[in-house]
Amino acid sequence: MLMAALCGGIIGFERKSKAKMAGIRTHALIAVGAAMVMIISKYGFFDLLKVTHSNWNVDPSRIAAQVVSGIGFLGAGTIINRHDQIIDGLTTAAGIWVTGAIGLAYGSGLYSIGIIGTCCVLLAEVIGKYLDQFALRQGKGFSCFIQLEGNTDDLHALITQLNKKYFEVPLKYSIYDYGDGKISCQLYGELRSGFKAENVFTDLTALGNIKKVELE
Repeated sequence: MLMAALCGGIIGFERKSKAKMAGIRTHALIAVGAAMVMIISKYGFFDLLKVTHSNWNVDPSRIAAQVVSGIGFLGAGTIINRHDQIIDGLTTAAGIWVTGAIGLAYGSGLYSIGIIGTCCVLLAEVIGKYLDQFALRQGKGFSCFIQLEGNTDDLHALITQLNKKYFEVPLKYSIYDYGDGKISCQLYGELRSGFKAENVFTDLTALGNIKKVELE
């Protein structure tokens, strides 16, 4: 269970570093819960098996199987966060689902599978980000995470300014965090011909109220 909590926490740390709502605590709790359910499912019915012998058809895996469908509700909650028809949170939802599977692996005693699964998740989330960036740069797609100092009026003014200069289709956005005079959000759009994501990145980094910019 401790290994499940550790690996879940590592995955959660990576998600939180991207300003996602599901962070260390969420992923660690999911992994521990899944491990507990697997342990109960695997070892919690030995007394019944001794009493019933072969008269009952007992399937301990049924309880563990409910983890997969149960985590689906958490995943749906992360995907529902949307703005202007933008669906967001798919990577976090997938990470939550895999974290549950990692917890099941540790609970069943398959430690090597749990470790390999954790490494695969981290590789997919870290390296996959750069592959996504490469794919976007080959076309006209644009995706960028920013942290802006100000309020929603400042954000709308920035988006209007960027739309006039760079974007063929008006930018859409999804706010992750808003408080203490700062807004963390994701910007999505389609660039006009002749412009690249790096041009927008250069303009954003030159603005005084932009505290963080990450192309995705």
